[in-house]
Amino acid sequence: MRDDPAAPPARSRPYVISPRVLLVAAASLAVSLGVLGIVFAVPALSGGTREVLIGGWDDVAITVASAVAATVSMLVLVLAVRAPRWWLALFVPLRLGATVAVLGALFAALLTAGGTVTPLVAEGCRTGYVVAERAFLFSASVRVLRPEGLVAEEVASLSTNDGHTPFRRGSYIAIADAQTVTVWHTFDNDRERLTTDGEPNAVLPRIVDAATAVCGVPGGGEPDAAPATPSDPSATMTGEGPAQRPAGDTRAEVLAMATTALDTAVGPATDSAGSPLAVPSATDLPCDGTTGLDLSFATADNAASYAAILAVFDAAGYAADRAMQEDLRFNGVVRLSARDRSSIDGLLHLSLTAECVPG
Repeated sequence: MRDDPAAPPARSRPYVISPRVLLVAAASLAVSLGVLGIVFAVPALSGGTREVLIGGWDDVAITVASAVAATVSMLVLVLAVRAPRWWLALFVPLRLGATVAVLGALFAALLTAGGTVTPLVAEGCRTGYVVAERAFLFSASVRVLRPEGLVAEEVASLSTNDGHTPFRRGSYIAIADAQTVTVWHTFDNDRERLTTDGEPNAVLPRIVDAATAVCGVPGGGEPDAAPATPSDPSATMTGEGPAQRPAGDTRAEVLAMATTALDTAVGPATDSAGSPLAVPSATDLPCDGTTGLDLSFATADNAASYAAILAVFDAAGYAADRAMQEDLRFNGVVRLSARDRSSIDGLLHLSLTAECVPG
């Protein structure tokens, strides 16, 4: 059987985008434009002091993500229009422009990628502030924000060197008192320069009450396990650990815990010169309102000794907390600050302090 020569040649069916895809693209475009409108309206109506903040997404991240979604949706819609031949003069530039817009939005996303929003933690407790950081090449934007729902107010802008993001890296110290939160941070990646000796980098009003603070959150992470219940019934737990008990002559208690810690270490404890560590007697400790004992020593296995020493304090009913590179314990009388600096000076560092009033 031969083909009919009079029959017109068969035409291939043009590609048609699914109506469901078009509906999704249209909805995505509408939502993205709405989000962009809100993101731009909030700072415009507040004089530039407030911005939209959704979880770990600051206004820059939300703007870029919405722009990418909007331009991709627009490109899908433009490509879906079946233009007659005489409309090509209009639709070819339109489609080309939509493609360039998508590429521009993707390039902006590449440039702004890596931004983080980190809770500001003071001595293991959330302060109610967050820090938005974004690094690019040798510069970094570091801003302290006070969130209120889905809107945040910028309360401080900090400077660093070489694109350093200290709050994401945990290279900062924040100390909260009844009125303020004082912050020190490093300007570069050298954490050993971190100190509270100089002027603070920011002093913020305290906005979280101590009784309702979420504590045990090193570096802004999720809360650790609940602190151990103190063995002493008089040491009632609060949001920041056991309540302070009346001070007396606490030198014996400080020395007893120091001795127990050293006895728990794996192998003999030695000082930086390799000599056996000498521990003073209780009468050699001061008792002029405060008392304390600082120990720096090495053991046969520093990591195992460090874990065993902390376990001893936990078993004795000390409440556990943690700050940056520092483990804290407190039972209402004695405070322990413990650091394992084996990678720096090869030593474990313990500091025990307490209020002390001579009997």
